[in-house]
Amino acid sequence: MRSDRKSEKEFKKQKKKNTKIKGFSRFLSIIYTLAVLCFIGLLIWLNVVPAKYLYPIIGILIVISLFIAPVMFSRNGKPGRRKVAMIIASLLIVVFGVGIYYLNTTLDFFNSITSIGGAREDFYLIVNASSSYEEAKDIEGKTVGVHTDTESTYSEAKKELKKEVDIEYEYVNEMPVLIDSLVSGERPAIFISAASYESMRGQNSLIEEKVKIIYKISIRVESRNTTDHVNVTKEPFNIFVSGIDTEGSIDTVSRSDVNMIITVNPKTKRILMTSIPRDSYVKLASKGASDKLTHSGIYGVNETVATVEDFMGIDINYYVKVNYSTVIKLVDAIGGIDINSPFGFYTHGMKAKYYFQEGYNHLDGSQALAYSRERYSFSEGDIQRNKNQQLILSAIIEKATSSSTILSEYTSILNAIKDNIETDMEKKSMTSLIKMQINDMSSWTIERQSITGENGNEYCYALGMNAAVVIADEVSIAQAVDKIIEVQTGETTE
Repeated sequence: MRSDRKSEKEFKKQKKKNTKIKGFSRFLSIIYTLAVLCFIGLLIWLNVVPAKYLYPIIGILIVISLFIAPVMFSRNGKPGRRKVAMIIASLLIVVFGVGIYYLNTTLDFFNSITSIGGAREDFYLIVNASSSYEEAKDIEGKTVGVHTDTESTYSEAKKELKKEVDIEYEYVNEMPVLIDSLVSGERPAIFISAASYESMRGQNSLIEEKVKIIYKISIRVESRNTTDHVNVTKEPFNIFVSGIDTEGSIDTVSRSDVNMIITVNPKTKRILMTSIPRDSYVKLASKGASDKLTHSGIYGVNETVATVEDFMGIDINYYVKVNYSTVIKLVDAIGGIDINSPFGFYTHGMKAKYYFQEGYNHLDGSQALAYSRERYSFSEGDIQRNKNQQLILSAIIEKATSSSTILSEYTSILNAIKDNIETDMEKKSMTSLIKMQINDMSSWTIERQSITGENGNEYCYALGMNAAVVIADEVSIAQAVDKIIEVQTGETTE
């Protein structure tokens, strides 16, 4: 009798246990189904996997799912098969979870770098460093010096400042005169763009010690609306890379210190990097006045792109805007880069001083940025800096696209740079390029060239004074354009 009661008790216990297992199994089947559907949906939505891989992947997942999902969900399935199905499902849920994370990170990256709502231009209210003024309200009732710049963003910023504090404006034609009047104590304050201030500070580092910024106003600037886009997997295209001389937010308007045209021919798998000296003396597209190319960045990336198009006589299809933070974070995310430096040199005028030896150097992010910025150590100055920038970019591309780096640091790379890069290339074009590369896994030939020129001293519109410039060599420009056309047409001069 006791034996029967014991058996009945164990039976009920086992039945209860089986019921729990079945309940968990059914729950797991629902989680699995949602995970596989989410994974497949994101895979299709991202659209980077070629059809020859995508369809087999989906087919295999459907076959596996038809085996394990019904077994887990069924109330009458065999316990052995249910356990096997649950084990497989658990493993695949982990795989899908990792896959969904990678796919979501990629989508977030594309959305971040292509969500161009306009750049931000900052304007500073500046006073003499020895004055007692500490905030905007302290200059109530005063007359503030401003430049005769007719930029709409400057006008908007001046209106915003007058909403904050009751002041009058006095206009000055030349920026150096405006700065000097503040330093000498002739006027209590001036109001100029942050980029203009940085440009003036670049000409005279002592300015920073003599003045102080007490208020800042940010104005949104409309971004370039490019219509000359192409089918990037079938047609050659030009990307303009503008590297601004700031850290932090990518939507800041500032000087364009790196100016590079990257010509891509997807059919011949050729990439040509063409560097233009930052101090090239050019005519600003919207001003009709001459200045350094770097100062075009003060008026936004639109101005720089249009100016380069006029200067080179070619069409720019897309732009990519980066800053100091982009280089630092990207290089650190991929574990540093290796370069073969043609020179040994020290850096100058930077927060930290570095030495790079001739030959092999392993660089972290800060070192890579310093290497690409140095120019005072070279007789060719900015020309050699352009070559160094190309060397750094080539090393980044080589390291970032290696299979081991992509697999181990993929999400780290995207998360590191998503807030420090901006482009007007559509998500569809970028995913098409990725899909093309995955489909054929072809290697690319990377070539480099630089515009050359001679040093000069000319009047610069943004500074309102003469400054050191580079007078580009017309033959060098013509040869560079010929090379760009050669790559675009798929021809070769060899």
